[in-house]
Amino acid sequence: MRILEARDIPLAVALRKLKESESKGLPVKGIARRTMELAMTLVRCDSGEELYSKLLGLGLNSLTASMVIDVAPRSPDELRILLNFEPAGVPEEVQSKVLELVSTYCR
Repeated sequence: MRILEARDIPLAVALRKLKESESKGLPVKGIARRTMELAMTLVRCDSGEELYSKLLGLGLNSLTASMVIDVAPRSPDELRILLNFEPAGVPEEVQSKVLELVSTYCR
């Protein structure tokens, strides 16, 4: 396995891609195997890709959307910490929508 591109994605998406590779018979070794094992214990959002696209649709950048999915914040204070990578402030209405989506898609 080799890296073809690098971009910000949630752990749920990385886990799905690694499992797909493994199911196709491709060897998942080394850091990819460790990433897969760690992701299996940390992933809280089963529909990570759907939530990711909805968060991007709300105007969040890819890094912030990935962190929101990985951390699954439950309170406005937890969310605000993750919004530091947004170049402009995120309106309260959008923050509320993000928390609502997280509670819908994540455990």
